[in-house]
Amino acid sequence: MMATHNKALPEKLRHDAIIEAIFEVRFDMTVMIPEIFFGQLAACELWKKFEQHRMPAYAIPTPLRQADVNLRFQPVFELREAKGHRSVRIGSNVFSYHQMSPYVGGDKFILELSEAIDILFEKAKGLNVRRLGFRYINALIPDIHDIRSIAALDLKLAIAGESVSDQVNINYTKDLSDDTRCTVRIATPDFVQGVLPPNTAVMIDVDVFTKDSFRTKENTKVKEWVKYAHIKEKEQFFRLLTDKTIDFLKEN
Repeated sequence: MMATHNKALPEKLRHDAIIEAIFEVRFDMTVMIPEIFFGQLAACELWKKFEQHRMPAYAIPTPLRQADVNLRFQPVFELREAKGHRSVRIGSNVFSYHQMSPYVGGDKFILELSEAIDILFEKAKGLNVRRLGFRYINALIPDIHDIRSIAALDLKLAIAGESVSDQVNINYTKDLSDDTRCTVRIATPDFVQGVLPPNTAVMIDVDVFTKDSFRTKENTKVKEWVKYAHIKEKEQFFRLLTDKTIDFLKEN
């Protein structure tokens, strides 16, 4: 179980742990050929210099992707910044914006998402949003974050009274509001697929998302939800850190 911190969340950390920040929109819209939709987004001023790539799902025929719930929301094209720090991924029913390390900071990232949302609503006619997701993947490194194992988190995990911390993969989900939930995953590197920074001790993945009943056609409602999700993501992340760790990490 985790303790509750009464102190205010730190405005800024000396060293953040974010290796990827992701915003995803799943939607239905007036029939549009994915290639045309992709072309319209690729021509936008913000992304026209990004490299263009086909993703693995592109090889799967559209009718098959639409018929399979596991494939329907897979992106088929990617616009990728040359340095690889940012990318936009697009499919027939999905749009996602990715910020890789180094993180640009919360205020700037929210501004970038606001611009991306404006472009999405401008180019995708008849957009009906069915799901929003806001996710941060964090890698905690001993020499940078003073976290050497899960035992250093504000988390107690025991079996028959014996503490468990060596190799761990924990997932839990909680309601945040009437239309939003959050799933948090805490894992040691043994259970993480993909590349983590060298010497990572613990990975914390915080995924805030709307419930199945959520629907909106309003640009402003999506932006408001993003700001709300950003706050909730920070709350859930810092709940896992002890007061000592927060004091160590925050920028004075």
